Amino acid sequence: MTRFSRPAISAFLLASSVFLLGAAGNVTPVQTGASLPDMMLKDQHGQRLSVGRDTRIIFVATEMAASRMMTKALEALPPTTLKERQAVYIADISRMPEPISTIVAMPKMRKLPYTVAVVRHAGEVAHLPRKPGAVTVLRTEGGTVRAVDFASSPEALAAYLK
Repeated sequence: MTRFSRPAISAFLLASSVFLLGAAGNVTPVQTGASLPDMMLKDQHGQRLSVGRDTRIIFVATEMAASRMMTKALEALPPTTLKERQAVYIADISRMPEPISTIVAMPKMRKLPYTVAVVRHAGEVAHLPRKPGAVTVLRTEGGTVRAVDFASSPEALAAYLK
């Protein structure tokens, strides 16, 4: 068995941490005019969900408050609204502890009458812009981002879907 010295292990861990943090921090959020890369995510039922060129509006909730706003906006609309508007709702639950997401969040999401793309690994949507306390709203056309907005109320979110 090979034994490594403490300084060698420390140096390796430091170099690995710097590399990993640098790689995660170098992701530039998409901006207006940029091409939106196709994303293959899974919905709350484990089914594949494609976010591609035909998607017109993307809603991204990365915090519990933002998710609640999105839920409130959608509960007042018919369950088919997202599909009819070629919209996708992405709930990033990657920061939620695994037991909570598995025992509480996912069963609750499975009861929703509309589709939610669920992100469990932050890297899947690291390229999407975000703002604390708001739902990110990307308006796209043919795979190109036409506008990046941030909605801070259920009413503002509903306006995108009418």
